[in-house]
This record gives sequence, structure tokens and C-alpha cells, in this order.
Amino acid sequence: MERIKVVPMEDFVGRWIAGNDQHATTTIEIKIVDGHLVVCAIDGSSGELAEIQRLTYGNEEVRFAAQWSSGKTSTYRILLSDGRLVVHVTLSRTDYFKRDLNPDGTYRWRSGILHVAPGHSAGGSLRHAIRSSGRTDDVISFPDNLSCGPIDSQEPSARARWWASIYDEYDVDFDGFWKQIMSTSDRLVVWVGRHSAQEHAFFLALVDRLGDRPYDIIDVTGLQMPLIRPDGKQRLSSPIQAVSLMSETELALLFGTERAMTRQEREEAARRWRSLKSENAPFRIVADSGLVSAPIDVFDELLLERASKDWRKVARVIADTMGHNMEPYIQVGDMMLLTRIVALVDQGKLMAHGDPWLMRKCEVRLPD
Repeated sequence: MERIKVVPMEDFVGRWIAGNDQHATTTIEIKIVDGHLVVCAIDGSSGELAEIQRLTYGNEEVRFAAQWSSGKTSTYRILLSDGRLVVHVTLSRTDYFKRDLNPDGTYRWRSGILHVAPGHSAGGSLRHAIRSSGRTDDVISFPDNLSCGPIDSQEPSARARWWASIYDEYDVDFDGFWKQIMSTSDRLVVWVGRHSAQEHAFFLALVDRLGDRPYDIIDVTGLQMPLIRPDGKQRLSSPIQAVSLMSETELALLFGTERAMTRQEREEAARRWRSLKSENAPFRIVADSGLVSAPIDVFDELLLERASKDWRKVARVIADTMGHNMEPYIQVGDMMLLTRIVALVDQGKLMAHGDPWLMRKCEVRLPD
């Protein structure tokens, strides 16, 4: 008689992370609670916890479906093999997971801390910093740039429509971010650099939306981080303007330094954002007094100063404009400067050789 090896359900218990498979971004946690298996699926790119449906276990395997806020449902069939979790996803892909352990061999679990990053660049660096620090925190990145465009509507779809008017193909789930932030039971840690218009706008909007919900902040504005010079001596960095400009090593040094905002700070930030919303200007820029509204042509003169009578690639004009105007504040990104280049061409203030929307191909110059 052939003996069948029975895999105890306890063998599935643990926090399981992707092995060498780079496209597997979901982390799976399995516990036994009151004699029943409990499964948690976490999106590594957003920190979202899926709604687990149709969970079954037995016959040496675990099956369930993960329903995400985007409406997507992934089905999982999980088996154990040589100490690894073999995960068949939606019956069409197989990933290999390893159990996440502490140095002493004990199980590592999700910390319940959700870091809120002011953009995708900052979010990516934070994930690397968390991983290299041996932490199990999650990160969610704010997908919008509220320093530009209309902000008078509370509906995320209004922002999506505005971005779609600039990009031919623009499909970002703004609503999913806000739903997760408002519904999560995780402890929120919000990161911001107030000398970046994009990050400052994100922060004010978030404070206004969160209301009295508890959260902590890490404000990197003006911090000077220790650096090692080529001669081995230590020096301090220039004052930090934005989270997005920090290295993962610098970010890791700030874990544990979060603090709660005072009621006065919250009220002032919310009041400032509501004022900016009522003004609903085309741009918001950083001034010594904080974030202020700015007209549509606020960057036009800077662009014209970097153009010349000679033909120059649009990308070079934009890069020079950004490079000469990043101190002491980071005010604008390349895409919004591109929209102003196009407007200046339409107004006859710049001449174009090619389609000005193609910044790396088109050339522009000042008219004769």
C-alpha cells in the first residue's frame, strides 16, 4: 500500500514573501486562529489588504480568492514543496515563496504600519529602505500631483479627467488610494518634504481628508543627513527639500522618528488646503509663507530665459529650467513645463521645429 504524506496545516503558517521571482509582488500571511486557518494577502506595491473569499484547505493545499479594490480577483492554489510555498495564481502562473523569518528563526509578521509616501519615487525608495532594514511595514504611494490643475472637486474622477486631457492614455486609480487610506486599520506614518510643491500639496490635502483620524508624520524638510566624504571624514548634506530626493539609506535612518501632529498644526494645514481649493489656481508653488496659488504663466518667463535664438531640444530647455530653479524650492515637474512650452509655441513666443509635445525630438527657439 502506498503511503500518502499528510501536510499539517501548521506547516503553512508564516509570512511568505516572493523568492527570486520579481513579478510576484503579493505577500501572503497564514495563521491559525481558534483552530481555523486565516489568510491575508498584501499587495507589495500599494500595501492594500485584499478581501479573502472562498477559503478552503485540506488535501495538502490551501485555496482562496483575493478581491482587490480595483475590482480584480486573483485565485490562489498553494502547496508546500521543500520548505517553499508553491503558489499557482489564477491557474496560469506559478510563483515560489519563502517563509519570512527573523534571524533567530522565529516567524516574522506584518507590522501593521502603513507608510504614506508623497509620490511613486518616494514610495519606491521607502520600500527599499524598509526591506534593507529588515522591517515588515507596508507602503502606499500617492498617485497624484496636486501642485497643478484643478482641485475644487472632491471627486477623484475630476482629477483623472484633467490628467487624461494632457496624456492620451492615463489610467490611475486615485479613488483606490483614498478608499484604502480612509478604511485601513493600520497605523499611518505620513512622509513629506514641504520644500517640494508636489509633496506639500499632497500633505495639506491628506491632512484635510484625514480629519481627526490618528496618524504620525515624518517631515524631512531642512534635515541634514550625515555623509562620508571621499577622504573618510563625515559631513552633513545640504538641507533636504523632498522625500523623493532621499536615498534609501537616508530614509532608513528616520524610521522611528515619526511624531503626532498637534491639533493646531492639523487645523492650520486643513484651513490652508481649503483656501487653496477655493482659489483653484492652475498651479500651487512653495513660498516662504508656505504653499500658495500661482497663475498659469508663472513659469513662462523662466522657460523663455533658458531658450535662445538657436534651436534647442525642448527636453534641454525644460531640464535647464528645472536645474536653475530648484533652490530653495522644487516647484514643478517636466510634464507641466512641457504644457507651458506648447502654450508658448501657440502664443508665438517660441518657434517650434516639430511637434512640441515630443520633447526629445522637437526643437524650439525664440522668434527673430
